[in-house]
Amino acid sequence: MNVVLFEAREVGSDNRCELHDRRLLHLRQVLSAQPGDRLRVGILDGSLGYAEVESIDDQRAVLQCAFDEPAPSRSDDTLILGIPRPNILARVLEAAVTLGFGRIALLRTRLVDKSQLQSHALLPEALQERILKGLEQSVRTARPEIVLEDRFRPFVEDRPTQWALGPSRFVGHPEGSRDLASERVDCSGPITLAIGPERGFTDFEIERFGASGFTAVRSGTQPLRVETALSVLTGQLKLQRALSC
Repeated sequence: MNVVLFEAREVGSDNRCELHDRRLLHLRQVLSAQPGDRLRVGILDGSLGYAEVESIDDQRAVLQCAFDEPAPSRSDDTLILGIPRPNILARVLEAAVTLGFGRIALLRTRLVDKSQLQSHALLPEALQERILKGLEQSVRTARPEIVLEDRFRPFVEDRPTQWALGPSRFVGHPEGSRDLASERVDCSGPITLAIGPERGFTDFEIERFGASGFTAVRSGTQPLRVETALSVLTGQLKLQRALSC
């Protein structure tokens, strides 16, 4: 936890905030916070700032906060993720938020079992927990848009236009003939990255992505796990965008 985040309703009129939940445990057990310590804080979907610990014990912590710094705005980058198994989804979603995607589409593909749509990992409270942990890690406050899509073809044919996605659209495919390192990324526009579930996208799905303006790319010659592919491909895309500006 690199920033302690609060809902706006948790901030008192005097800018004092009290903690009683997992954030208190983190302050005590991980940060070993003591009265007088200075901590990074933020308001969800709002400003960043700093706080001084006024008091802390095993029941509560009282922080005197100052939210006087603008937070990074929500990114226009989009991640399209074929829904992986629940334990993997939790890690990948947290990583995607940490990496700064402003929109995350969780997509049922041909190789995603229908039962996975009933997973507890897709419940609003579970998604919120992962979003918060990703924001805490990356010192951001703007929550990404999370969209659950259970029909592949209408999604891939309609959403790119509805969302006005930019030209930098890529789909990860270990058997793709084009290496991501050789692709150009629009200097100032958003990035859209599609990554399949554990068994990847089918040939038909890759074809439909291509018809919607996506370039099938690989990174290296070996298939990657979902979470590894997310980090590697996103890192390469952001580096190429930075170098092209």
